[in-house]
Amino acid sequence: MASLEVHPLQAEQLEDFIRLYWAAFEPPEADMVSPMIWSNGLQPDLMNCLKQRILRATDGKLGDSCFYVRETQSGKMIAVSRWAMIERPARTREEVEAAWEQAKEARDAGSLVADTNSAMDEAFHRAAMYAEYETICDRPYMGLRLLATHPDHHRKGAGSLLLQHGLAKADALKLPVYLDASVNGRALYAKHGFDVAGDFPFDGRQYGGRSEGKHWTMLRQARG
Repeated sequence: MASLEVHPLQAEQLEDFIRLYWAAFEPPEADMVSPMIWSNGLQPDLMNCLKQRILRATDGKLGDSCFYVRETQSGKMIAVSRWAMIERPARTREEVEAAWEQAKEARDAGSLVADTNSAMDEAFHRAAMYAEYETICDRPYMGLRLLATHPDHHRKGAGSLLLQHGLAKADALKLPVYLDASVNGRALYAKHGFDVAGDFPFDGRQYGGRSEGKHWTMLRQARG
């Protein structure tokens, strides 16, 4: 069995982090939304855009919220995760709408990416924000924003290791954990104590996508 280690992400590793999760999300069978929003693939303009989004979301403190699994024998990065601590969630739909407008303004001010499906991008992220608000119900929590294993390294336990790493922090703080799960991720999350809270209100086919991009909102109650 491969020997695996969890490490905080460093700034110089951000492009490798993005390449890895794009490789995991791009195959049609993954049924992920990002490759439908940016159907030209991970071109340089998209790489710049995604770097800006992650740096903005983490306030540039990558090592506090982004992690990766290193396979010790090969030295390769084989899985990645990104977490967020939300100490003061939106309390009303008006606050959600204000947060959405602020997030949209920040994204619009970022790098432009050719042939972006802007309608899908906006619809997906708006649905995500409202689904999170309706599930959490005004309480501090941790959010799992991304978990991905490179397709060449499935079934080594890397995804579970990253999940356990983040959940241990949530348990130490006695916080619930929220995520939206894809078809590939739902079973893994269920094994780690997450329950389905609802269907994610989005269908990529309504915006010209190749598939639905099926997701579920999931919640793990506070422990510890």
